[in-house]
Amino acid sequence: MSPIDPIHQARVERQLAELATRLRRAVEIACRGRPGLDLDEIEQESRIRLWKALDSDRIEVAGASYVQKVVASVVIDAGRRAAVRAAEPLPETDAEVGPAGLLAEGTDRAAMDGEHVDRVLRCIEALPTRRRVPVKLHLQGYSLPEIAELEGISAEAARKLVTRGLDELKDALRAQGLGDFDD
Repeated sequence: MSPIDPIHQARVERQLAELATRLRRAVEIACRGRPGLDLDEIEQESRIRLWKALDSDRIEVAGASYVQKVVASVVIDAGRRAAVRAAEPLPETDAEVGPAGLLAEGTDRAAMDGEHVDRVLRCIEALPTRRRVPVKLHLQGYSLPEIAELEGISAEAARKLVTRGLDELKDALRAQGLGDFDD
């Protein structure tokens, strides 16, 4: 395919136009109850990802479940970015820092916390693909009916995927020495 194929571009644009309403609805559902997320930004990023997938021929047609997965992925990424921006501010003056030892201790603790977070995220990413997204959505506070709707599955299937995924995640975290869990 040439870099600019007008027929291909017209097909991609037509598909995106057909998905506009479904995409907006998926964004509204995914962002419900999540303050700080800008629906327009989530929709725009989702549209860009869909366009790239359609344009690169990774997918032929973007179905409802694919749209929901793209939106869920964008929401997860936006939540991560928001968490990074919400980190504690640096002290304004030297007086707020206190003794040098306290600053170093806080730095070590922050590094350890960051390492723990990275290990947990790796454990989540190691989950089987079918369970990974439902677990991520559950950990973000989505209800089982919302997860079912986003994934295009039944509520019972969502419950099973989340339950089994969380069990696998707990086992992986235990193996990493990251804690005991109340079952």
